[in-house]
Amino acid sequence: MQEKVQYERLLPHEFEARIAACPVVYVPVGSLEWHGEHLALGNDSLKMHALCCGAARLGGGIVYPPIYYCIPGLCSADPARYKHDSTFIGEPEVQRTLLVATLRSLERVGFKVAILTTGHTPREQIQMMRDVAAAYDGAMKVHGTCDMDFGNEINFTSDHAAMWETSLLWHFEPGLVDLTQLSRDLAVKPFNVYGRDPRVEASPGLGARAAAVIARDMAALAARLLKEGR
Repeated sequence: MQEKVQYERLLPHEFEARIAACPVVYVPVGSLEWHGEHLALGNDSLKMHALCCGAARLGGGIVYPPIYYCIPGLCSADPARYKHDSTFIGEPEVQRTLLVATLRSLERVGFKVAILTTGHTPREQIQMMRDVAAAYDGAMKVHGTCDMDFGNEINFTSDHAAMWETSLLWHFEPGLVDLTQLSRDLAVKPFNVYGRDPRVEASPGLGARAAAVIARDMAALAARLLKEGR
């Protein structure tokens, strides 16, 4: 059984022990967004939450539940191409307010460092993480980032429903990946899949490798931020 690090799954005495040992909270942000025919709509939040859990198991800390509220990005551009327009589109100021309110409450609980990180990576949402972190005026140290800031060792770049995202979700949640939904004709490019072809290059093994490296890098960031804040 994996070590419990999720805020919502901890008993009070478990929470108190973890925050006393390492007062770091990971706040994973993502989306509800169309990711090709083969990935779950919550991919961005699911993968980011799982990566944060990996980091907390390595270096300590607690992981806040995934936030699915997102602002416009890649998939909102052409809803006419979908059978169902399943992409949730939020308002930037609502997201900003939500994130700031979340951080203030986490500081009140007793965290000293918060890593605000998004797995939904249009430039607007990445910038939101950085802006909210930079403007935060409480005593808690906040760092805004995204999954693409980690994994340089394996040239991790993220993508959209392609090799990297498919591999990560395949590793974390194999029941939420179904490559049979994509055409077997490799000459037919899957709609709204941007990056290396997941039909050829994705695998749960690659996802496991990427997850390990990213989690390690995130844990190292948390340790550095906590040291700086003391």
